[in-house]
Amino acid sequence: MFGKFRRQATPAPAEQADPRARPRIRVRTNFGFDPGKAPSHEMATYDRLGQTLVATPVVPTLSGPDAAALARELVERIEETAADPEKPAGLRHVVLDLQNVQYMDSMCVGVLVELLTTLKDAGGGIALVYASTNIEYLFKLTRLDRVFPICRDVMKAIEAVERAG
Repeated sequence: MFGKFRRQATPAPAEQADPRARPRIRVRTNFGFDPGKAPSHEMATYDRLGQTLVATPVVPTLSGPDAAALARELVERIEETAADPEKPAGLRHVVLDLQNVQYMDSMCVGVLVELLTTLKDAGGGIALVYASTNIEYLFKLTRLDRVFPICRDVMKAIEAVERAG
């Protein structure tokens, strides 16, 4: 039943040199997903409006590695503005414009919740825009529509996320 997962307790090369180090457990799956491998293209287009980053994913399906890659891109963009002294103020909020996305799986929802937690710790938030009926139903079914504002246009989403932050 659980044949898809194989646990390997093989230490990494750096850990082999230190006998006191505990071996790392790596979980391998048969899904072909490599979390360390980033896609060769950007997952979204980005615009900045004040302290809000508006990200429009360009892929129709956000699942597995695509969700993780999108989250990495968002975090990188936020960290770039925080490190740049010439930018007026760092980004605190994210608006995801989902006009191109037709399907989102549970991993993507988990990544969004994790990203929301990180942004809330910094005083920010996330809002969703143009969610398809499938995605909107997913958020209503899981009751995450109470956590993520779902708006019909970008300006209303920016207002909602800044008001909540």
